[in-house]
Amino acid sequence: MPYARTLIDIDPAAHVATVTLNKPERLNAIGQDDAADILEICARIQADDDVWVAIWTGAGRAFCSGADVSGGPRPSLEGASVNQLLDEGSWIARQAAALYAVDKPMVAAVNGVAAGAGFSLALTCDVRIGSDAARFVTVFQERNLPPEGGMSWLLPRVVGLSRALDLAMTSRRVDAEEALRIGLLDRVVAGDRLLDEARAYAAQICSIPPGAARASKRALRRGLESSFDDALRYESRLGSLTSRARADAKEALQSFVEKRKPRYTGR
Repeated sequence: MPYARTLIDIDPAAHVATVTLNKPERLNAIGQDDAADILEICARIQADDDVWVAIWTGAGRAFCSGADVSGGPRPSLEGASVNQLLDEGSWIARQAAALYAVDKPMVAAVNGVAAGAGFSLALTCDVRIGSDAARFVTVFQERNLPPEGGMSWLLPRVVGLSRALDLAMTSRRVDAEEALRIGLLDRVVAGDRLLDEARAYAAQICSIPPGAARASKRALRRGLESSFDDALRYESRLGSLTSRARADAKEALQSFVEKRKPRYTGR
């Protein structure tokens, strides 16, 4: 299925989808049309049983420079209804919700600047691998805006409240070395190795049953908002569900007994 400016390459043998924001002349800034594509791509990743992990990256020298404001004046909303006003202002929120709703592992391969909504997009991924050219900037304060794209919820959970406030209120640039130190990035690699490292990491995730990876993602996210007792109950429920994936459960045991690499199918 073609998308306007966003590319998706699915390798069913490796069980990996690579999504590339493809507006290098605009540093991969996202407009409303791009956001609509991202919503469809998220739905496709979630529904495709051959995709176990998704990698998100940008073409050229940027990951994503944020919302694209180059498309000319926006339509007048004078006299618009409340619903129209909410719809006009929430396409970034809809994109963030779609990204966060994917319960399969998602890896951001941050190849350059991640600013504003692009910073938020990276935060919606579970793991961020950055090139040595990666850098982050919140931008929103410079535009007289609060954080958007889920950043107000995600950033404090990734780096802590004090650091999140520092980054949001100063809109200062964070390079790859500092991003690694404060937890924005999980690892930093040379730029020419970025996608290879992201794919190797995805392959590591794909070496375990995909149901287990998805259950882990659900459990850890739920645990952030749960009491300890609720977390225990949710873990038990997910464990009961994954144990019913009999083909993969049988393969896990059989491959261990036979001392060979397992061949999981997601069934």
